[in-house]
Amino acid sequence: MRVFALPRDGNPYQELLYGELRGLGFEVRYLADRTPSRTLNLLLLPTELLYARLSGGGVVHLHWVFGFGLPGGPRTRWLARRWYDVVLAVIGLLRLPLVWTAHNVLPHDQVFPDDLAARRALVRRCALVIAHDEAALRRLDGLGLVPARAAVIPHGSYPAPAVPPPGATRERTLLFFGRVAPYKGVRELVAAFRALPAGHRARLRIVGSCPDPALAEELRAAAGAGVELDLRRVPEAELPEVFGSADAVVLPFREITTSGSALLALSYGRPLVLPRGVLPGLPAAAALRYDGAGLTRALAEAAALDRDVLEAMSRAALDHAARTSWPAIGEATASAFHGLLPGGATDGERT
Repeated sequence: MRVFALPRDGNPYQELLYGELRGLGFEVRYLADRTPSRTLNLLLLPTELLYARLSGGGVVHLHWVFGFGLPGGPRTRWLARRWYDVVLAVIGLLRLPLVWTAHNVLPHDQVFPDDLAARRALVRRCALVIAHDEAALRRLDGLGLVPARAAVIPHGSYPAPAVPPPGATRERTLLFFGRVAPYKGVRELVAAFRALPAGHRARLRIVGSCPDPALAEELRAAAGAGVELDLRRVPEAELPEVFGSADAVVLPFREITTSGSALLALSYGRPLVLPRGVLPGLPAAAALRYDGAGLTRALAEAAALDRDVLEAMSRAALDHAARTSWPAIGEATASAFHGLLPGGATDGERT
């Protein structure tokens, strides 16, 4: 079976999944990836889809819609939506099964004039929607995005070398890791850390690329003592040092469906500090949860955790990471894709 994936992204998720599918005999190709120009790639996409159909067909696997965004920002969102509708129509006319993996219920950064309406169009066209947990399906249902067929297939952990357990020093290092964007609550994190009582034994590291220059400047101005900013895309070779030096990973997301940063932290055996209700599928024994405006209190609690507690939370994190194996995820995905062929739903699907 052939899988035509869209878009190609640097997120390791795609190749971890597709590596397993290739091992099961699938052929995987990326769409809209032929030239350095994203706009030209979008224009060529219907031709690529026609070629896919004429060469034997397969499954179109969509991950994110950010690739439909056009230069010009808000001024071209209407045009991006028109072309998106054209591409969805071409997929339907060519009778190519469309699968969407709902990494995010709605895009974090606006792509179209009305992203919810664009999601409705997508779900109507989809032969299958894959969610990483039941909570994501419930959120889709709550927005009226009810797929004809759905499957729950978890997001896998990330390969990570062993690093020393947390709690090695008296000073606690609290880490935010990942792309720095407003919806991730980094402004609030810096303010909450600055509000810690005097005499605390903690430092805060914020590590990750920040594509918004104004936000980066705001964070630099607000940082102050005890806050270290490393606003760049960190090479994979540096990840063991970044996570190995952290005692807990703080992710004060306002709203999110899936977090690669959280799964990467668990893969390195790092406890999490999270708002209550966010990413509910993560292990309770590896997470310190807080309500509403309680982030400063949660940071103080994390800074006061003793070594034995941190090590126990670390073991729970590693146990969770070990249970989400990519071979099992690959087999579940392969089964879901084969279920789109004549013969009906497969085990684990909701129809």
